[in-house]
Amino acid sequence: MTFGFPKSPFLLLAGTALALSSCATTSERVSITKVNPYHLNTSASPDTDDRMVEFEPRHYLHGALTLEEQAERYGYYFSVFWKTATRQSATVRLEYRQGASGSQVLSKELFIADPKRSNVTKFQIVGDDFEDGGKVTQWKASVIEEGVVVAEYRSFLWKE
Repeated sequence: MTFGFPKSPFLLLAGTALALSSCATTSERVSITKVNPYHLNTSASPDTDDRMVEFEPRHYLHGALTLEEQAERYGYYFSVFWKTATRQSATVRLEYRQGASGSQVLSKELFIADPKRSNVTKFQIVGDDFEDGGKVTQWKASVIEEGVVVAEYRSFLWKE
């Protein structure tokens, strides 16, 4: 029995699906659905009339009046979207590498005492952390319950 398509594109598609699925590790009860990284930098905003495109940099710079206050907000912002059926207290960890840190892994953690079913945990690498370390080159987000990693989501470039 033959299917009407060549085998090599099928294998390529299957390999791509396998590679993409390896970026996220979840348990049945806790999962990270998405990590949204955003880089706020000094470059000019895109020249557009679309207010939605202009919103994000303005949102992060809101309230920064002086150039020094604005410079302290330049850097990386990460929003980790995760779901839990257990509703147990958890720690959300962001591990990352920066251009100036080489292979050194840096991390930030937030303890969530009473999570809801759907959660968003936000991290920022700004100010001196961004100024000294430079561009974030790789990252990995994890949800930890009782000392055990129960969900993980990583950038394509993350190396253990």
